[in-house]
Amino acid sequence: MRKRKAAKAENHERWLITYADLITLLLVFFIVLYAGSQEDSKKFAVLAQGLRSAFNNVAMEGGGGTSAVFTGSGSSNAGGSTQEIADFDALTAVIQKVAQERGIADRINLRMEPDRIVIGLTGDLLFGSGSAALRPSAGPVLDTIAQALRDKPNEIRVEGHTDNIPISTPEFSSNWELSAARATAVLRRLIDEGGIPANRIFAAAYGDSRPRADNATADGRAANRRAEIVVLYPQAAPAPTR
Repeated sequence: MRKRKAAKAENHERWLITYADLITLLLVFFIVLYAGSQEDSKKFAVLAQGLRSAFNNVAMEGGGGTSAVFTGSGSSNAGGSTQEIADFDALTAVIQKVAQERGIADRINLRMEPDRIVIGLTGDLLFGSGSAALRPSAGPVLDTIAQALRDKPNEIRVEGHTDNIPISTPEFSSNWELSAARATAVLRRLIDEGGIPANRIFAAAYGDSRPRADNATADGRAANRRAEIVVLYPQAAPAPTR
């Protein structure tokens, strides 16, 4: 009789193949995560800025109150460039300091939009009722802002806004003239005392055409009487389609 062949020894190392496959999949997974984090770095920076803005009590939109927060932060800033976010941080520090020193946090509003940073100053901080002459107390605030913006290459638009209550005086026949005179007064201060080059700054008058609050209430009208210093950031042109 033929001898029976000895049974082959069972391979106890087959688990290594499964283990190697698992390690490979984990490596691919972490590579994908890393690549994704690089793509969204700007979004993460915007999110971080939004959180900083929410918890730094610096400026308040509106005409009163003591709880101060930034507006226009978070997802609405998704288009902000890295430079714009850095400038927003720098302006935050400057405005926070001057607001705390002078107790005017409820009269300054700072917000960031995809192509601009807007510094809003309430009308009663800058002007007397129906007047376009700057209050003496407004000068140091505007000079501080000018110092922060002086060396920036950006164009700056100074906007004048009013509420919807008509005005008719020998000096101003309507809110259009009043808002124009107020925007020009702020612009002149930024140039003459603040040192901002005249070729980088211009004025715009909007009257009551761009309210930020309801003119039906006294608080709303107070919020609408304002000057805004708008730092402009040109957006990149879209890639041409083929």
